[in-house]
Parts: sequence; C-alpha cells; structure tokens
Amino acid sequence: MSLHDTPAAYGAVSRLNHWIGAALIIVMLGIGLYFHEMPRGDELRYWMGLHVSIGALAFLPLAFRVLWRVQAASPQPLPQKPWLQRTSQVTHALLLGLIAVMIVSGPLTVWSGGRPIEVFGWLAVPSPMGRQEGLHEALEVVHGVGSRLLLLTVILHVLAAAWHALIERNRAAMARMLGAPAR
Repeated sequence: MSLHDTPAAYGAVSRLNHWIGAALIIVMLGIGLYFHEMPRGDELRYWMGLHVSIGALAFLPLAFRVLWRVQAASPQPLPQKPWLQRTSQVTHALLLGLIAVMIVSGPLTVWSGGRPIEVFGWLAVPSPMGRQEGLHEALEVVHGVGSRLLLLTVILHVLAAAWHALIERNRAAMARMLGAPAR
C-alpha cells in the first residue's frame, strides 16, 4: 500500500488521516452537542473543559488532515452520474471547509471570552486578547452553526459511503477507501 494517494486509491496517510479525523470529529460533535443545552454549573464546566481539552489535542491532527487533503492529489473520480459526482465534490469540500472553520473558531471563541485554553490541567495556552464580548458572541454563533452544518455533512458523507457499500455494492469505491483489493 502506497503512503501517498494514487490515481486508483487513497494512500495510507490519507486513510489514517480520515479515520483519526473522523473519530476526533465524532467525539467533539458528540460532546459539544451534549453540553450545549446544559444550564450553567459544574457539569457544564466539566463537559466544556473536556471539549476544549480534546479540541486542543485534536487541533494538529485536524489541521494536518485539511492541509494534506488540499495538497495531495486525489484519486480519479469513479464513473458515476454527473450530479452524483458534483454532490461528492461539494460534500468533500464542505467537510474540509467546515473542519477548518471549527478548528479556527474553537480556540478563538475561548480566547475572545478572555480565557486560556486549558488542556486537561496539564497546560494552559493564554489568550492573546482580552475579553471581546461582541467578537465572542459572533464566534459562538459561527462555532455553533458550523458544528451543526458539519454534523449534517458528516451524516451525508456516511450515508453516501453506506450507499456505495450496501446498495450499489460498489467494490471499486470501497477498495479505494478501505485499501482492500477490488474484486
């Protein structure tokens, strides 16, 4: 298996990036959506702190994922109807764009609230700015709307993968994603 993408399949780096990124995004979305409606208090602080800590650790792998995908040559598209091809392109672009929005808006939301980014109590990354109430509120909206759009796009992506695997039984599509030889 090649490290880099080829015209026929995704390479090992892209596959590893995909699955690490998927796991991090699912965890972050799950935690973020869980605590979003909680009243202020210790439980909210715990879940928000966990979300921020995991987000800080996830920053580099997710940033690497976006940069790798942007610079790496993707495999050639598989033959499919033009509208499906376009939907696939738009969905992948949305996934990358929304991941970028989340990894930028997350830290900025914390910092514009005048707080450091605390990572499991191990280290604190101080805010480069004082509290900026208007900016903080705007970033909370961006991060909140971005998370919901990312969730919808992830669901679309998973449904498309399930369609390829279970309905179409498209072995070529699955082989390029999973690294198994097409039969």
